[in-house]
Parts: sequence; structure tokens; C-alpha cells
Amino acid sequence: MRPGMELIVAGTLLGAALIMLLLAVLAMLLTRKNLTEYSRKLSYTLDRMISGDKEIAFEEEKETLIGRIQVKMRQVYEIMQAQADQRWEEKKQMEEIVSDISHQVKTPIANLRMYHELAAQEPEKAGEFMEAEERQIDKLEFLMKTMIKMSRLETGLIEVKPLKNKVYDLIFQAVCTIALKAEKKEIDIEVECSENLEALFDRKWTVEALANILDNAVKYSGKGSRIRIRADRTDYFVRIRVEDEGRGIREDNLPNIFKRFYREKESNDVEGVGIGLYLTRQIIMQEKGFVEALSRQGIGSVFSLHLPADVPETFEG
Repeated sequence: MRPGMELIVAGTLLGAALIMLLLAVLAMLLTRKNLTEYSRKLSYTLDRMISGDKEIAFEEEKETLIGRIQVKMRQVYEIMQAQADQRWEEKKQMEEIVSDISHQVKTPIANLRMYHELAAQEPEKAGEFMEAEERQIDKLEFLMKTMIKMSRLETGLIEVKPLKNKVYDLIFQAVCTIALKAEKKEIDIEVECSENLEALFDRKWTVEALANILDNAVKYSGKGSRIRIRADRTDYFVRIRVEDEGRGIREDNLPNIFKRFYREKESNDVEGVGIGLYLTRQIIMQEKGFVEALSRQGIGSVFSLHLPADVPETFEG
């Protein structure tokens, strides 16, 4: 090969080597820049996650390494947020329960103290005051037992386990709990339910839910009135309808009757603490059912418990 050609080839190879070296340096610089940017964004996102920021813009729409990683980070963050929200809700619930317990026990305790002082001041009436004290103790005991049930249901310590059961047996058991009270007021109870009708419910807790409805029907109905209980199948639910001839509920009060400790001012003359309907709704909701209420003052009320007729997906498996 001629000397001139050798120089040209050598120059070409040297130029190619320099270009390759330059490209390699540029690639390294670009990779370093990308890694620096990736580390910066990752650190920034993690810092915002740690601080609890709820307005994080994840770059998951980009088909890049950081985009794919941020998809996973978003999923982890959503789980963390759900757990944090659940803890906050549980804390809030517990604070409300403690506050409610404190508020509700004040009255019977204050009454007990008052009757005790009166008995000391008027010994000749000690027997009367002792009877009044016993009534307050019974009220306090009932209140505490009911509130324990309520708090356990709300915090998930008690699990409602719906199974296929006969609705007729449910109604029979619930009616037995209020039969004596109804008899004292000469209230007639009519039941219309097929013995073969079945629904999904936790037998123990649903008896209590229905008994709360019936207990109210007896308490707020007049002597010699009638309570009708009818059960039938709708498209997806079994409906248990309880109709009474009681005093009824004002229309503007209907949205509040399922609230915890809610009582109408007109009901102060009737014994109760305002937990029964709240517990009923909590139980039925945990069974994936719902409760309806209709009422007209001076005519009566209709409460309907809707229980799942078939197994919902959340109960399967």
C-alpha cells in the first residue's frame, strides 16, 4: 500500500475512534443526567409521600423506567393512604363512642346521687327513693350493655356472619322478645310469612335488629292496637314489613331516627335511650341489606327490613 493511502486509512480509523469515544462520553453524560434526574424525582416523590401530601402528580403516563416505577409507587401510596384514612376513621369513631358514653351515663349517675341524698334527708321515704335508685341502676345497666354491643359492632370486634336461614323462625324469635309487653297493652300481633321463605342473615343479630323495631312498635302504640308483620320476596331481597298503629313520627324527624342516641322531643315520656334503631341499621347494613321507614303522625309507622335473598359476591369464598 502506498504511503499516502496508509496515512488516509490511519486518519480515518483515528477519526472513527475519536467519534466513538465522543459518542461514548456523550452517552455516559446523558446516562448520568438521566440517573440524576431519576434520583431527584424519586427522592422528591418519596419526600411528598412521607409528608402525607395527597396531591402528588405521579408521572405514570410516560413509557420510561421512572414512569413504570412511579406506577408502582402510586399503588403503594394509595394503600398507605387507605390505611391512614382507616386509622383516622377508627380513632374518630372511638372518640365519638367515648364521648357518647360519657354523656349518656351522666344523667342516671346524677339521679342516683340525688335519690341517695334525698333518702338521707327524708328517712321516712327511703323505700320510695330506693325503688327509684333501682330503676336508674337498671337503666344504667341496659345502657352500658347496649353501648358495648354498639361499640363492638362499629369497631369490627363483632363479625356479623350471614347464612341461609328461615325468615319465619326469625320473626317468631323476635316476637317472643316483646310478647309480654304487647300482652300487657292488649296489642294484637299478626304475622304473614311463608314457613319456606329463606334469606341471608346472622340469626342472633338479626333477631335483635327486628326485636328493636317491634319493641318500638309496642312502646309507641296505644292499648288495644295492632301490629302487622308481613314477609315477602322482592327481586333481590326478602322484605320484612312491620306496620303499627302508634303515634307516628314527624316527617322532618324521619331522616334522624337512625342516628345514634337520637330521640324525638315528643318521646320523652317513653322509656328509651335512642340506640335501638341505630343498632338495627348497623346490623342490617353489615348483612348487605337496608332499612326503610315511613310514618304519619297519628296514624302509625311502617319499618321494612330488606335482607339479601341470595349470596352477594362479598359473602362468597
